[in-house]
Amino acid sequence: MSEIENKNLYPDEETPVLKHYSEFDRVYIGLLPFFKLDKEHCESNSSKKVISIEEARKKDKLFEKIGNHSNVTIYSPNECYPSDEEISQNGKKVTWKEVIQNTKLNDNKELNKALMTSIGAFKKKLQREDLLEILNQFSDKNNIWHPSEGAFDFFTKSSIFEILISNGIYEVDVEDEFYENKKTIDLNGLTPNDFSEKIDIKDYYIYDNNKSILFAISWDYFFFFIAINEKVFSKESIETKFEGFWADEKSSHLWTWEEGEIEQLLNTENEEKLVATTYKNNGGVSAKTNNSNKNKLWSKLKGMWT
Repeated sequence: MSEIENKNLYPDEETPVLKHYSEFDRVYIGLLPFFKLDKEHCESNSSKKVISIEEARKKDKLFEKIGNHSNVTIYSPNECYPSDEEISQNGKKVTWKEVIQNTKLNDNKELNKALMTSIGAFKKKLQREDLLEILNQFSDKNNIWHPSEGAFDFFTKSSIFEILISNGIYEVDVEDEFYENKKTIDLNGLTPNDFSEKIDIKDYYIYDNNKSILFAISWDYFFFFIAINEKVFSKESIETKFEGFWADEKSSHLWTWEEGEIEQLLNTENEEKLVATTYKNNGGVSAKTNNSNKNKLWSKLKGMWT
């Protein structure tokens, strides 16, 4: 049975993506684009901003489970971040390559570390504030917005639509992050904007009926996977529409890091004690909590302990 039929559309962090998507011929690691857009009176060009625990509690009662710890950093959505409509009307796509060429960032790995640091997705020992400072100086000066993590952006959704149509695919299935809702979208008569509006922020998986192509994204990340059947989709067609790189036999969700790099940076024993203590002090997550709420809480907790 295929991973699609098994509802297992995203690999574990350390599992090579080619192994996970073995029913496909190749896997492309796509990069969510930056974009240039002039918008006044915005403090940050990131999709997230830092707020206090008091502000967080006003926004969401889930944060009442968190005590008044001095080492808590909470990231909230940036209300100033442009909408898809604003981006489609006035935004200009900016590639990772352009950012790297115009900064002292060396490669996609360093740029991704900067982006992950910007939304609090890393523990303190993994954060790269130095790389983030380089990125922020460039983006602030040039009115360039960072991609929004964990969701297909307007430009990517438009490219998905265009490559499907150009390959004669006029119907796709779309599933949300928890496989609770599945919908089929008829592409006939749609425009890229129409298609973009039909893909919700938590729609993480898009694939055609014949399983010749699959797009998959997950929480907190600025990249996504494109698994293809080369009898239908050529390498060139993917490279033309999306920025990124092809996975090799070792490529996993953790492509940003060199082998053993995370282990060297983290004191595993102390980190595990910290997580266990934090979980205990905040009452944990009740066994009666449904999966949706449990995942929402852990989604909010991720990256907050610095």
